[in-house]
Amino acid sequence: MAKLKRSKGFLFFYKFLQFIVNIFFKIAYRIEVINREKSFVDGGLILCSNHISAIDPIILCDYTPRPINFMAKTELFEKTLFRLIIEFFNAFPVNRSGIDRKAINTAVEIVKNGNILGIFPEGTRSVEGEIGEVHKGAALIAYLTKAPILPVALASIKSAKKVSREKRKLFSPKKKIIFGDPIYPEEIINKYPKKESINIIAKKLSEDLENLYSKINNF
Repeated sequence: MAKLKRSKGFLFFYKFLQFIVNIFFKIAYRIEVINREKSFVDGGLILCSNHISAIDPIILCDYTPRPINFMAKTELFEKTLFRLIIEFFNAFPVNRSGIDRKAINTAVEIVKNGNILGIFPEGTRSVEGEIGEVHKGAALIAYLTKAPILPVALASIKSAKKVSREKRKLFSPKKKIIFGDPIYPEEIINKYPKKESINIIAKKLSEDLENLYSKINNF
């Protein structure tokens, strides 16, 4: 079960890890963060990002001020050691083969208790240069909690300059992360019935992710 409140010791340890990982990311990936101030949202929040690599959850955790409780595919919980690690950082499983009511209930509880829920709404890693189909799980949770959705786009930027084989081995493509404006669902929820509200919220999220991704190279 997800922990709805973490101890001061955990939060201190979390901040320490953010500091260490931040140094590594700056060296290995030359990460550039755009509009990070938009991530400073109080209370329950649903953070939604496109998914391009296995380290995306770590990147998002490192550059978001509060701990993120990620909804993660059940397959990641099959190996005991890895399961213990991700559960320590408050990830919880979701079965992607159908509607996982237990995972939805856990997500709603997390958000209603003022925490950040992390979701990759495409459900899997997207092809570089594209935003895949956005599923409606995040929109459903927003409807049930009335909490804002924070869209975030990630991209790997390949340099046009030719580099030596040694440098290509040492460094990965530069990564960028851009935070968008929060989507506040309450106005939509008050205006439309449930099914239509969820569809509108999901469409808005999809459009915002595509817009963020399309302009990430302009910064």
